[in-house]
Amino acid sequence: MRIRERAITGVAATISIGGALLLWQFFTQRSESYFFPTPSTVFPHLWADTGGFGEPAYLSSSASDLFLGDGFFEDVVPSMWRMLRGYMLAVFLGITIGTALGLSEVARQYTGWIINFARAIPPPALLGIWLVVFGIGDGPKVYLIAFAVIWPVLLNTIDGVAAVDEQRKQVGALFKVPFHRQITGIFLPSAAPKIFGGMRICVGFALIMTIISEFAGATNG
Repeated sequence: MRIRERAITGVAATISIGGALLLWQFFTQRSESYFFPTPSTVFPHLWADTGGFGEPAYLSSSASDLFLGDGFFEDVVPSMWRMLRGYMLAVFLGITIGTALGLSEVARQYTGWIINFARAIPPPALLGIWLVVFGIGDGPKVYLIAFAVIWPVLLNTIDGVAAVDEQRKQVGALFKVPFHRQITGIFLPSAAPKIFGGMRICVGFALIMTIISEFAGATNG
């Protein structure tokens, strides 16, 4: 039965792909637009660019320079370095500020509206103003990346620290554990799953903002 089900699934997938290609060909064959080529036009060029069964053309083309030549160190490495610095700055500030706010309900009440207002601002909309105020260079770009990335880490840290089980707090107080040891030994480990969840989400934001920040005033990347 499993073999039969797999065969049926394979046939259905093949028919679906073939049908999609036929529809693609049907709706684009009369189009003269450069942006809507037919599959009969795309696949021959794709075959030629990849070299068919022979040596791929990209190994001898300028594309290889991006990863094997100077272009990699002139363009890719600077972008990744900006992204890493902005990401690490956002993680550090997010965990530090988030821990402080998570420990104090009063602080959360006073700063909640500021956080909600700031995180609602689209970071790409700040690019022009940001460069005018802070100037052109790596520093402003890193700070803009950090501003865009910090919110998931900050909010998850606040939520994780504030949600620490009350019994764990009482155990720390009962054994008279120093406050800084309670933070590193009770609060942060308890909030770690949410903190790492926010850090994972921020990776994509950091990459997007790195690309956007390099649209203006970037000499490399």
